[in-house]
Amino acid sequence: MQRRQRGRWKIIVLFLAIFFSLPIIAAKVPLLAEEQPVIESPKQDTKIAYAANKDKALATKVSEKKQTKSFNTLIYFTHSHEAYYPILKKQQQTITVYNDSTNVQSLGDLFVKHFKQNHIDTDVLGVDTMKVMKQQQMAFYQAYDAVRPYVKKQIDKKDYDLIMDIHRDSAGRKVTTTTYKGTPYARMVLVIGGKNKQFQANEAYAEQLSKKLNRLVPGISRGVMRKTGTGVNGIYNQDLSKQIILIELGGVENNEEELNRSIAILARAIEEAFVEPASS
Repeated sequence: MQRRQRGRWKIIVLFLAIFFSLPIIAAKVPLLAEEQPVIESPKQDTKIAYAANKDKALATKVSEKKQTKSFNTLIYFTHSHEAYYPILKKQQQTITVYNDSTNVQSLGDLFVKHFKQNHIDTDVLGVDTMKVMKQQQMAFYQAYDAVRPYVKKQIDKKDYDLIMDIHRDSAGRKVTTTTYKGTPYARMVLVIGGKNKQFQANEAYAEQLSKKLNRLVPGISRGVMRKTGTGVNGIYNQDLSKQIILIELGGVENNEEELNRSIAILARAIEEAFVEPASS
């Protein structure tokens, strides 16, 4: 009986010795050691919007907000054939104020690209207004009448948070260009029609956007210009929505790189001024 008990105790002692020795053996023998997980520090998701020539020195940092409420914009071009001299020259075309193929409307894809990078959904109205005017034998001053039914149809079909009528200013380079930290940008002026009965609402959007633009690049916005009186349209179809702003983007002497940089800044300004973070 005593021998059996001694044998059991020896087995128990041997079992305990092996059990407590396992961690030491595992630490010394790599094949038995438990593989530890590698914890990586989170990477910063910083997007960069580059100029058309892919020059990294011209990069514009895009806001890093990740989850935002849907923000819908509509862009259209009342004076769709307004052209920029340097772009025409680069493409070896005749230098004219208006061009039926290389013009302000050609910048539509740039707006979509930069707006998307800043969490903004963008529709570009596909109508070539000045082509429609030519087909219908309308005078130049009737451009806003020509584009109006197309704009109205689109905004009746879909709700937009901001609507922009993009133009090119006729002023020269000294007026339409600013330099910030050694980099030139095409300046913008935001136009509001004073004959529109609800112009204060449109103007409030324009003022907020203008301030944000100048905080990002001082002087890039020439401010908000209210137009009224004889010789001007004075409404600019802004009676169709309180969210419509007319933007003069650069002038006849601004080049593609300057325009591209400014569109990137416009996109970021809209995102920071109007796009709300999504509720958690």
